[in-house]
Amino acid sequence: MPEKYRYDAFISYRHCELDSFVSENLHKKLESYTLPKSVQKKIKAGRTKIERVFRDEAELPLSNNLSDPITEALANSEFLIVICTPNLLQSQWCKKEIETFVEMHDTRHVLLVLAEGEPDDSFPEILMHENVQMVDEHGKEVTVSVPREPLAADCRADNDKDRLKLLDNVVLKLCAAMFNLNYDDLRQRHRERQIRRRLIALTGTLAVVTVFALTCLFFALRIHSQNKVISDKYAGAMATASEDLLSQGLRKDALYAVRTVLPGAGGEVLFTGATGDWTVSPDGLSSSVILFNRCGDTGKKPEVKETPFPPKAVLEPFATWMAMAAGADEGDGRTR
Repeated sequence: MPEKYRYDAFISYRHCELDSFVSENLHKKLESYTLPKSVQKKIKAGRTKIERVFRDEAELPLSNNLSDPITEALANSEFLIVICTPNLLQSQWCKKEIETFVEMHDTRHVLLVLAEGEPDDSFPEILMHENVQMVDEHGKEVTVSVPREPLAADCRADNDKDRLKLLDNVVLKLCAAMFNLNYDDLRQRHRERQIRRRLIALTGTLAVVTVFALTCLFFALRIHSQNKVISDKYAGAMATASEDLLSQGLRKDALYAVRTVLPGAGGEVLFTGATGDWTVSPDGLSSSVILFNRCGDTGKKPEVKETPFPPKAVLEPFATWMAMAAGADEGDGRTR
């Protein structure tokens, strides 16, 4: 903004619901918008954003004569932004603001925002023509009014939500005119910046999710490890108890102690008969083999090594051995 101007822009609008809604949100969006870094170098004055916008409800102090601060603000604004609706043409005050600005500056620094209706019903007549100096057939300079097409942005929509979305594009179009930039180039740079921001946000979200997942995995592994330690200690205690029972000749009681720590739901029997048919849950296999190595000797007990996943060839003789141990007590008079 040139130093002689206090405001980048003056927003003129009719004080009714729709016009006020558009002007208020446009005011906020203009002052919060920053040019993409890729186009900032094209601005000779080194400006990066709209610094200050005048809107009477936000800037106008209490005064007995409202025309004085309004006139001063118009004189100190580089651009005039007019919120155009059919209601605007009914306001003599808005008409006076536009006429005053054009007298102080020119029509080229007036930007229009179409919020409702059609251009013919909403654009001020004074902005649809401009006076130019021409030479007539007699060689005299004369002032002639010729049609002109004002620079306008469209934010017409059926509801406020959609209108707010369109205002983002309006800001780009107005900034392109105010900073003397190519609109298509500015819009493309804006999209690229949005994509970068979304990628950064997505990367941050993925990082948080990854940390959370790793934390959950760490605690899950820790809990699993603690459970295995507890299971092994319990299995060892039951193996000792079973060994003591076997030494007393109480084989069925020893087998019952073994069953409580075998893999499966509730220590259920995992085999049937001497054939060794079995079902196994991998979490308890190691404890089963420990018990197999420690629970006495009935017949010929095969040698096995402790392993978290013993093959069927190991478990089948274990099951057979337990069946034989149970059968050895049939009719001996001992009970559990």
